[in-house]
Amino acid sequence: MIHPTSRPPKRDGATILLALCEEPARIVPVDKIWNAYIRVDDVESSYAGVQERGAGIDYTLYDAPSGFREFDVQIPDGHDIAFGQPLKPPS
Repeated sequence: MIHPTSRPPKRDGATILLALCEEPARIVPVDKIWNAYIRVDDVESSYAGVQERGAGIDYTLYDAPSGFREFDVQIPDGHDIAFGQPLKPPS
């Protein structure tokens, strides 16, 4: 459930809604895939910002087969958050 008094994190016009789980044991990291994916307008800038803050990079920037340029960070509890930007179609 979304906690009624929570203030969702916001940055650069994006809002992330987080849910509260009454049974934390049910939340487990997923192996070999991200747990959350955040689509951004400038993935290169996002990557630089994450590096500056010392986040644990799980995989570096690359052009994924899905058509996104993306990277992934792993947060201390083992969950993965990916950030990506659609690749421009060939002109």
